[in-house]
Amino acid sequence: MSEDFFTEEASSSDNPQDLFLKHLAKEKAWYIGEDVVDLSYIILDPETIKTGIGRYAGGYEFEWAEHKGGKRVKPDETWKDAFSVWVFVHGHDKPVLWERMSWGEVKAFRDMCPSFWHGANKEAPALPVFKYSGSKTIKFESGFSSAIPEFEFQGYKPRPEGFVIPEWANMDVPVAAEIEQEAKAELKQDDIPF
Repeated sequence: MSEDFFTEEASSSDNPQDLFLKHLAKEKAWYIGEDVVDLSYIILDPETIKTGIGRYAGGYEFEWAEHKGGKRVKPDETWKDAFSVWVFVHGHDKPVLWERMSWGEVKAFRDMCPSFWHGANKEAPALPVFKYSGSKTIKFESGFSSAIPEFEFQGYKPRPEGFVIPEWANMDVPVAAEIEQEAKAELKQDDIPF
């Protein structure tokens, strides 16, 4: 991998929704915001990792453990294991938040952690790099299926110049509320289609 690997073919957007990375198991596709992306490599920032629980109840809600890798007790079955980490995606010039509670993505993230967890402090400020190698379909006894994204650890690289975490990410304001406020602030009377 060349040093400028993560600066090649960069694209940009000012849409707040374009700050989120997700994998849709049914499609085995990655999205940043509403756009499908050809995910090949990502860099994780271990300092931004949060683990805990989440649910969707008219909006996303997360409760994070006090320390990285910690757990939270699920109050009821609506809550799922969750994680959050800022990543830098090859071909995208801004960091994106990979904050999910889907079974396959949680499993993928857990599978990634052992490869860098103990070496991250020693290698810092370099960050762990992963190559996306595809999604593996898992069929459950119930008849449902899901997909687990699979990654291969590639080593450590210096932080790309554009990998700057937004200031609001360090505040105690829930991300969904922050994004909603930004979206409302950008909406003008002329933007309403009727």
